[in-house]
Amino acid sequence: MSFAMPGRRSQRFDSNRAASNRTSAEWIARLNADDATPRDAADFRRWLAANPDHAERFERATDLWDMVPGTAPSRVPVTRRRALAGLVALTATTVGGTVAFQAAYAATPYETGIGEQRRIGLQDGSSLLLDAATRVRVIATPARRRLWLARGRIDLTVAPLATPFTIDAGGGAMTAAAGRFDLRRDPDDRVALTAIQGTAAVTTTGATRRLIGGERLREGRIDRPDLAATQAWTSGRAAFHDDTLKTVAEEANRYSATRLVIADPVAAELRVSGMYRMGDNVALGRSLAALLALRVRTMEGAVLLGG
Repeated sequence: MSFAMPGRRSQRFDSNRAASNRTSAEWIARLNADDATPRDAADFRRWLAANPDHAERFERATDLWDMVPGTAPSRVPVTRRRALAGLVALTATTVGGTVAFQAAYAATPYETGIGEQRRIGLQDGSSLLLDAATRVRVIATPARRRLWLARGRIDLTVAPLATPFTIDAGGGAMTAAAGRFDLRRDPDDRVALTAIQGTAAVTTTGATRRLIGGERLREGRIDRPDLAATQAWTSGRAAFHDDTLKTVAEEANRYSATRLVIADPVAAELRVSGMYRMGDNVALGRSLAALLALRVRTMEGAVLLGG
C-alpha cells in the first residue's frame, strides 16, 4: 500500500481532482489530523459521492485502522503525528518479511471457488463454514465483530461475547446473538437468514424484526423451514422442493466445473423435489433426465438436458 501524506495547510492541494485521487488511508489521516478544516470535510463528501465504491473502501480502511493498536480515534485523540504513525503501521514490514497489520488485513477476506468449502476459526471464538462460490470479509476480535457477505452462503457459529456480532449482506443490518446461523446471498441479492440456534435481529426500512431458533427471514417474510434441508449443503447435498429445473441447474453449477445446461426452455420450467448429492453434474444430469423423461447428452465441460 502506498500513500502521500498531506503536508501543512500551505502545502495542501485544493483542487477537486486532486482530492478525488486520495486513498481511503489518506482520508483517515487527513480527517483525524490536528489541522483538519471544514474544507477537508467538504472535499471528503465529494470524494464519497464520486464513486459508489469509495464508501465501502473507506469503511473497510477504518475497520483496519481500528485494528492497529493505539490508533483508534474512539480510544485516543488522533493528532497528525498519531495519524502518520498509524499509516506507518499499515505499511511497515518486519525483518521476517511479514507485516503485523498486513496479516490482519490478509485474514479479513475469505473466498471459496466452485465446488470448494472451507471452515474458518475466528479470533473471537466464533467459526465459519463457507459454501462453494462464497466471498466474505470478517473482523472478529473481542472488541469488534462484523461480517460482510458479498455472495454465497455461510454457516456461522457466534461465540458468546458482550460485543454484538453484526452482519451486512445487502439486505439490511443484522445482529446475531450467541448461536448458529445460516446466511445466504444469491446473485440477484436475495438474502435469507435462518436462526438454527440462538436469536438474531434484522433491521430493514427502519423496522426491526427478531428471529428465534428455527425461524428464517426471507424476502420480508418469517417462516420455519425444514432445518435438515436448510443445512443439507454442509454435508455436500442440496434439497429442492417444487423448484424449477433451471433453479436446480444454477445451484448444481456452484459445485461442479462441468456445467449443467438446460437446452430446452420448456424443460427449464419443469419442477423438481428431493435431496441430491452435489459435485458430480454428470451423475446428477442423468438422474434428472430419468426423473423428468428428458434427453441427456454429455460433452466436454457440460451436460445438456432436453432439446
